[in-house]
Amino acid sequence: MDMEQIKCMVCGMNINEKNFYINNSAFLEKNTGDKIIYCPFCGVSEIYLSNDGQTYTVDSSLLDENTLKIIDHAVKLEIFNGDFYKKASEMARSNEVKEIFSALSKIEMFHAKIHFRIGGFNNFPKLTEIDYDKYKYDTDKALLEAAEIREKHAVSYYDKYKHEVKDKTVVNIFNALSEVEKEHILLTSK
Repeated sequence: MDMEQIKCMVCGMNINEKNFYINNSAFLEKNTGDKIIYCPFCGVSEIYLSNDGQTYTVDSSLLDENTLKIIDHAVKLEIFNGDFYKKASEMARSNEVKEIFSALSKIEMFHAKIHFRIGGFNNFPKLTEIDYDKYKYDTDKALLEAAEIREKHAVSYYDKYKHEVKDKTVVNIFNALSEVEKEHILLTSK
């Protein structure tokens, strides 16, 4: 695939020689200039990358109320996870774990933006800030275990609610993001 023309069908971002390596810490295999395996922004695999500019589009005005509610909850789930990873990157001891959490935070926030866009929402939700200091995240291992639990929850959310969603494109997006979260489970459990 010619790197000058790679576009992520899920998040719509263009991937090129200036950004293919972004968030590489969140991937089990790394993107290289010769081989793009993942979207560096939302983390989906190469099967969701296009060299013809194609992206998934959803007309939110055609979505039923239940689907919009599911997408709204997905926005919040991803924001909470992104926020946790941002804080975890500050709490982690090793540089490697700090980098993993920093990259995961950016990817999860991108997932929230994807849901926000497909839901056609107008205002990004302001969620309650969590004080993670009160939890016993005093080691990198404890932070990684908490991350693994969050990723498993995200996978179960997508897997459960994709069956209630009536829009095929939204289901495809849920499947793509669920695969990203499954890889994050492997990353955080290693």
